[in-house]
Amino acid sequence: MNQILATKTDNKKRKKPKMPGKSVSSDIAKVTKVFAIGLIIFGGCVIGTGSYSLYKEKETNNKTTINEMSKPVISVEAIEGDESTILLKTTSNIGIETVVYQWNDGKKTTLTGNGGKYLEQKVQIPSGSNVLNITVVDSQNQESTYSKKYELNSNIKLEAIGNGKIKIEYAGETEISYLTYRWDDQDENKIDINSKTINQEIDTLNGKHTLTIIVVDVNNHTETKVQQTNGVSIPTIDIRFNEDKTSYIINVKDDVELKEVIITLDEDDSKKYGQKINGKEFQFEIALKEGSDNKMKVQVTNSDDQTAEKAVMFSK
Repeated sequence: MNQILATKTDNKKRKKPKMPGKSVSSDIAKVTKVFAIGLIIFGGCVIGTGSYSLYKEKETNNKTTINEMSKPVISVEAIEGDESTILLKTTSNIGIETVVYQWNDGKKTTLTGNGGKYLEQKVQIPSGSNVLNITVVDSQNQESTYSKKYELNSNIKLEAIGNGKIKIEYAGETEISYLTYRWDDQDENKIDINSKTINQEIDTLNGKHTLTIIVVDVNNHTETKVQQTNGVSIPTIDIRFNEDKTSYIINVKDDVELKEVIITLDEDDSKKYGQKINGKEFQFEIALKEGSDNKMKVQVTNSDDQTAEKAVMFSK
């Protein structure tokens, strides 16, 4: 078998494999150079992109700073010797379009800047606890805002006295010429006083409103009070006799719906009578008794759960 295997052996000369030499080294050198050149180009691109990004970021930051600096600047200063007045100042390197200020949610006062770079205005502080809100808009429609709370004691006193009324009281050293009052943004109402004191009643409004009162003396000095009110309607009770004085005639009414009336006789809870009612007016009659004080208490409640009470007595 060894002979057969030997007989089939290929006696042709085999090609010798090429050994690494100068040609291979040259190829490696070329590849290395190409890679190095590519790396340099890539590095240049990265550096250029980074530099451009830094430049753009710096440019953007600069623009933001310029815009922030260009917004209107608002300041409020106290006036020496006058604790009831402040000085509102606003500046803009672009130009002031409007300045709007208001106390609480009351009437707005608008000042026109006409594109000027500086504007100032004296503002009187109303009595009580109030918040001053200021908004300034420049010629490029950029807006700045300012809010501050002020506390100022007042000689103007307000008191809710029922029946839809508020009492205004004031006492000063100088004669008062007149007062004005205004609800929200409605027109002012003027009342002549011509006295050093004020004791005046005005009608209130149901719901939440802002009441502004200004007292003006003969020297044209003013004092202002701004107060938030939450007016509610209170039922009214009217008790009279009939023509021959044999009965009480009770009339109750309100601006809102009435809900219930309770009558107590002779201060005795066992003689308490309640009745559900509807509508804004109601009338009923209670007979008087001989030899009695005819004590009666009437309580009326409306749909807002506001209650009025009235008591009478009549000996017969």
